[in-house]
Amino acid sequence: MHLMRGTRVRPLSEMEIKAIAVNACFALGFTSKYKYRRRPRRFDVALETLSQWNIVLDPMDDDEWFQETLGLTIGHCEPDKLTIRVPNHIYEMACGGERSALFVIFHELGHLLLQHKPALHFANAMPEQNEDSEWQADLFAETMLDKLGYQTAQLCFEFY
Repeated sequence: MHLMRGTRVRPLSEMEIKAIAVNACFALGFTSKYKYRRRPRRFDVALETLSQWNIVLDPMDDDEWFQETLGLTIGHCEPDKLTIRVPNHIYEMACGGERSALFVIFHELGHLLLQHKPALHFANAMPEQNEDSEWQADLFAETMLDKLGYQTAQLCFEFY
């Protein structure tokens, strides 16, 4: 039995999620098909090109973010509006190529590109890992980071 961290969504295999993430890396301009594990020189430019796909990346003032979320989260997405919101310090760190900040943004991007919508609320079967929206988004983000040459197989202590 899998302990769900997110909502139950359409099941996707690990291979399906990884394929979507790798294709997103190319399509969104984070890396080239011909230069595997090569990071963009300027993540700020790469992140701003999300708007070409009608994806809104909306950094919020840190104080305003804390008032609205009480510090309980460091990222949020609204799939219906194709909007990702993060506190400004996360956005600035991601623009500088900081791994954990990029993970937050790629995780939220995963929710959008994997088309997460709650499903199977009244299913009789116990949920499986591949139906957990948070597990799917984490795998998506890890795959994008791996594609960009970041080490992902390690413990991560988050100090924001």
